[in-house]
Amino acid sequence: MISVVTFGRNDNYGFNLAKRTALGFNCLAEVLTEEDEILFVDYNTPDHLPTLPEFLWDTLTEKALNLIKVVRISCEVHKRLKKDSPLPILENVCRNAAIVRSNPQNRWILSTNPDIVLVLSSNWQNFTELLKELPDSFYEMPRFDIPESVWNSLHRDQPKVNMGVLRDWLVSHKAAVAETVPEWRFQKYLLFDAPGDFQLAPRHYFCLLRGFDESMNKYLHSDSNLAKRMWLFNKGRTDHLLGKLWVLHQDHYLSGEWAKNFGTIVHNDLFQKVLNQEDVEANGRDWGLQSEDLPIFALREKITQQRTGLEHGLPTLNGDLELSREIDWSTHSVYRLSHYDPEMLMLYLRENLRVARPESSVAYLGQNPATLEHVRRVWKDVSPTGALVCDLSEAAERAESITPDILLVDFYYNRPEYWERRIRLVEENIIRRLEKNLITESKAHEYVSEFTERTDSREWARQMASAWGKAIPHLRLQPGASILLLGCSQYSSVYTQFKEAFAKSYVGAPSNGGTPQKPALYQRFRMRSRAPLAPTSHENLMGPAYFKRKNAKEYNGPMDLQTLYVHHRLVVLRVN
Repeated sequence: MISVVTFGRNDNYGFNLAKRTALGFNCLAEVLTEEDEILFVDYNTPDHLPTLPEFLWDTLTEKALNLIKVVRISCEVHKRLKKDSPLPILENVCRNAAIVRSNPQNRWILSTNPDIVLVLSSNWQNFTELLKELPDSFYEMPRFDIPESVWNSLHRDQPKVNMGVLRDWLVSHKAAVAETVPEWRFQKYLLFDAPGDFQLAPRHYFCLLRGFDESMNKYLHSDSNLAKRMWLFNKGRTDHLLGKLWVLHQDHYLSGEWAKNFGTIVHNDLFQKVLNQEDVEANGRDWGLQSEDLPIFALREKITQQRTGLEHGLPTLNGDLELSREIDWSTHSVYRLSHYDPEMLMLYLRENLRVARPESSVAYLGQNPATLEHVRRVWKDVSPTGALVCDLSEAAERAESITPDILLVDFYYNRPEYWERRIRLVEENIIRRLEKNLITESKAHEYVSEFTERTDSREWARQMASAWGKAIPHLRLQPGASILLLGCSQYSSVYTQFKEAFAKSYVGAPSNGGTPQKPALYQRFRMRSRAPLAPTSHENLMGPAYFKRKNAKEYNGPMDLQTLYVHHRLVVLRVN
């Protein structure tokens, strides 16, 4: 009925690769039938090492062992294919190699990643039952992130129990919140952030499109390109399966492997390959390395040793998989980013605080009492003997200077009532024009989106600058200190404004809390930044290729802030 396509290599990428891959394989196999298949493309693993599935076979369930087929693409083939790509894995080549070698009798193909867990509503015994009810179309789904400490506490060989535990964790923390992409340029074909974790379509759709675009051999946007081409092929339609299943992603951000390359890694062209993409078909007739005699084997047949299985606990009933809150399809993207749920964000902040030294001093810079209360509660939980989280604003009022090991900068934004009314009036006016057919739906979304982004970006920056100007001069940060940005992303304009305020104010601040001298670090910033930074709106969901500004290299270099961790609304920096 279905071929599940995924890929990887045996390189220990990210946090505990072997365990999260095994968890993913085992849970995925649990929702499939014996007639389905999981095609894993092992790409560019050093020739002297086994493929990733062979490496962790003894942690897989019997059902997973039976369903997994491995296609191996060697280092030699990669050297011939990579051209100017800096990546160790050519993702699109991998997925296509699996698609063309999938069972032609299977109606559906799901393109996903090996650390994804699918949790079905109890209305269906398996994924195949759900698929039988679906009409041919292209389907996307949002993913929900599971923190490292949560999935790492599970036994890999208990998929039924694990799916129930993860489902209950999401429900109890109200964390099943979909990250939508209702930005007028993308909303038709990109419904959710991180679309590559679940892209489902009939097999013949993939074949007629000739798979993923193999010319996209840089980082990011390959999944968005497929989504755009599928949308074009599917006559302007993209569907979802909300309420029927959840797509869970096992977080691996703490290793910092993604964040450490931010700003240096080369990305695929978002404008050419997504925004302006009009061709449905990609690649030549030999797409998917059809002319290559690639090794392909069933994992069960390759493994000759017998594994002793452990008893699995009984699963709990799912019921209908309701989202934790109503899905937000509004075009107020800046507001969605900055007006966050503190309790939700704490789930991911906790992951960073729990790896800090218990004796670390923590300071909070922000204007949201609810967030400060949650922060203090989380820090008390992870460090019972640690000192109370200091409110930097209160210290500044007392003209005190502090030297925290961890600085939490809160970007929480409350829209003033005046702008709330103005935006509401604009929306009502646009709706009236739309009802009278004086404007297209696309233009309506464009106008509302641009107005709210400009309005919120300006007011957000104004609120933040006021708080920073009073408090940052009272900081005495040392090398190795951490700065955690809450409710912010690296692609919003207020992020660059924070770094400028940081450069101007904190380095060399006098110990008495008076007016700081402009330090040499700031002088270097002024000399090397030969043109003003172009203001940008909130672009966090579309990736760094969509965030264009001049002098990025000159600006980031002298700041000496290293990015360690990036999440939807959480950025961790280190002071070097």
